[in-house]
Amino acid sequence: MDFARFLKNLRRKLRPRSKKRNNRGSDVRLVTKMNASIKRRNDPVFARKFVTWGVMISSVMVVVSVFVAVYFNPEAVAHRKFEAMAREYYEDYYYDKFMAGIVDEVFESKMATFEQTGLQPVLLRQLLLYQNGKNAEMKKYFETGSFSCDRNTTSAKFYPVAPYGRTDYTVEYNYSCVSE
Repeated sequence: MDFARFLKNLRRKLRPRSKKRNNRGSDVRLVTKMNASIKRRNDPVFARKFVTWGVMISSVMVVVSVFVAVYFNPEAVAHRKFEAMAREYYEDYYYDKFMAGIVDEVFESKMATFEQTGLQPVLLRQLLLYQNGKNAEMKKYFETGSFSCDRNTTSAKFYPVAPYGRTDYTVEYNYSCVSE
């Protein structure tokens, strides 16, 4: 008998606490939604999860806002566009025009001198107007309401690097831009 009473008490202790017995003792009813929400607010695990999710969402928002501020600000966009135009200018236009005037015998020595001194700087104005205004629509990136670049002093200077191919060069950018 003592062992049967022990098992009965053990079962009573192991029953889930979220369920309550009816007055009759045989029916088990669930806690109402209102009581569940009150209990959830006081639950430390729920509070911990709520705080964790709040911190994670806030962190993501901060990272996204920093990314947008850095990547999409007018100065960064203008610098990227200028670098792309300068790269396209050298590889697709200037290299061909420059190489047309150099004889093969003196090619290495001529390019070696430009490796140290660099080629003549290319101005932003030239990049916007070459090939009958090919990049004229890019002007909007260099003259916005809060940012502007001087088209006569902003430049790119190319330094050829051995073996002096179309893409073998380094560029030195000189930005003359003002943020307001």
